[in-house]
Amino acid sequence: MALVRLASDERPGLVHELRVLSTWAERLRGLLGTTPDATPVLLVRCPSVHTFGMRYEFDVALVGELGEVLVVRRSLRPREFLSHPEAVCAIERPARPGEWLEEGDHLWVVAVGPGGID
Repeated sequence: MALVRLASDERPGLVHELRVLSTWAERLRGLLGTTPDATPVLLVRCPSVHTFGMRYEFDVALVGELGEVLVVRRSLRPREFLSHPEAVCAIERPARPGEWLEEGDHLWVVAVGPGGID
């Protein structure tokens, strides 16, 4: 399992540490089967997400090819679907209050590492 840290110029000092899900099976599962304290995830090659089978709400952002945040939904409920034709990846985290990605943010990679990033 790899981890990645993403930042944006729009929110200096805020860094998102995400578990990278790159295989078809990992992307299909996403946060399914996790608890509301799960580590946020980055689903690569993923223009849409569904919440079928989820037991809790989660926050999601769909991101374009150049790192632009295209769509953000907070507290996506079970049995919902979200997509964008220009999205190439999705970022998910269990729903929680506080700062999160916003449409128009431009994300860039700060660090990539296997397992954990020190």
